[in-house]
Amino acid sequence: MKNILVIGSLNADMTIHTDRMPSLGETVEGYDFSLNAGGKGANQAVAASRYGNRVVFVAKTGDDLFGRQVRESMTQDGIVTDYVFVDKEYPSGVALITVNKEAENCIVVASGANAHLTPADIDTAAEEIRGAHVVLMQLETPISTVTYAAQMAANAGVPVILNPAPAPVEPLSDELLHNLFLITPNKSEASRISGINIKDMESAQRAAKAIYDMGPKNVIVTLGSDGSLVYDGAM
Repeated sequence: MKNILVIGSLNADMTIHTDRMPSLGETVEGYDFSLNAGGKGANQAVAASRYGNRVVFVAKTGDDLFGRQVRESMTQDGIVTDYVFVDKEYPSGVALITVNKEAENCIVVASGANAHLTPADIDTAAEEIRGAHVVLMQLETPISTVTYAAQMAANAGVPVILNPAPAPVEPLSDELLHNLFLITPNKSEASRISGINIKDMESAQRAAKAIYDMGPKNVIVTLGSDGSLVYDGAM
């Protein structure tokens, strides 16, 4: 069993299935509604916990029904939720998901309390961070908080793995990149971070090297049906 600490988003995912997507201004009939915990942070935490690890989750919800439900869902998955903070000012993050019969989806996300996870919250979990075997993060919480947590973990010698999703609008800082043990962009994210348009394996290799040269110790670019490209400076 490893001690894995996840810092990231926790949403209430509301999903409804329908035969077809509505046009603008149209109402269509749906079926199979579900309400589940979601967010990229929650997904990482649940996956790590189901592999038998001790997982501590650092996140933020609102003081509302959705927040209570998703926190309880995390607890039921065996995740330590002592550092899932409750924000009394902002609502919980929610995602409204529509799925048609071809399994195509349309998603609208309101970040809510996720956008207000702060470095002060990270300080509260400092001992857990320093005692972790690895810290997992994504970019659905403020980049300043992600950068702060990466620095804290790196200072303690704890490997930091960043899934840079959603794709960053602004360039990732040198401070953040140099504190990463591993970064795992997909093709579009790697293209944006590196400035190299990935269209084949050769361009993927150049993009991975460019990202590696920015500071991370390892780079994995996921390429969908083409698998993944791993770069550790040896190519």
